[in-house]
Amino acid sequence: MYYVAQVIRDECTKYNCKQCTLFCPEPNTLMYTDDDHHAYVLTERCKGCALCVYVCSNLLKRDSIEMVYAENRDVAGVR
Repeated sequence: MYYVAQVIRDECTKYNCKQCTLFCPEPNTLMYTDDDHHAYVLTERCKGCALCVYVCSNLLKRDSIEMVYAENRDVAGVR
């Protein structure tokens, strides 16, 4: 199995930055909802590169995205 990204909704909503969506190399995988003001991952498309985690945690110091086992993921990529 492999890991996929999962957004921590409560943390992501605090910042409303959308930066992670700019760095995801897989098109239409890491998306943002303007209605709820948080990012979400289409886990069936996620390749597990963890670039979004690096941007969110290491560069921006926001810790709003984590990697989870593919078999334990939420359908919407948000918890």
